[in-house]
Parts: sequence; structure tokens; C-alpha cells
Amino acid sequence: MSDSITVSRPIEIKDNSVERVAFDLMSKIAEAERVTGKDEGKKNNPREYYLKLYNQCHKVVGWSGVDVKDVL
Repeated sequence: MSDSITVSRPIEIKDNSVERVAFDLMSKIAEAERVTGKDEGKKNNPREYYLKLYNQCHKVVGWSGVDVKDVL
């Protein structure tokens, strides 16, 4: 799995877009990790944590032929 991200256009977060669903999923995962105390990555480097988590969520939600196990 590659950790590089390329953005070729502005990200639009609309009500039911892939980007919006990925953002909402990211928010729920981040909250669940905060509640359970599994958010060390967020505390150490929040920018990297959220960008990586959003990227993983976007890949899963977009289902671009991605096996979820490969994303995690």
C-alpha cells in the first residue's frame, strides 16, 4: 500500500457524495478511537492522522477495486 496522496481537483463534500460519506466515516472512526483511548496517532501528529484516515475511508467508500484488508 502506498502512503502517497495526489489531489488533482478540489474536493467537494456534498450531501451524498463519496467524499461526504468518507468524511462522515472518518469522523465516526475518530470519535470511536477517542472514546476507547486508541487515538495515540491523533495526539502525536493530528494532521497525518486525519489525512491518512480520510484517505483510507475514501478508498473503502469509493470501492475502487480495493480490498478493505489492503487499506488497513
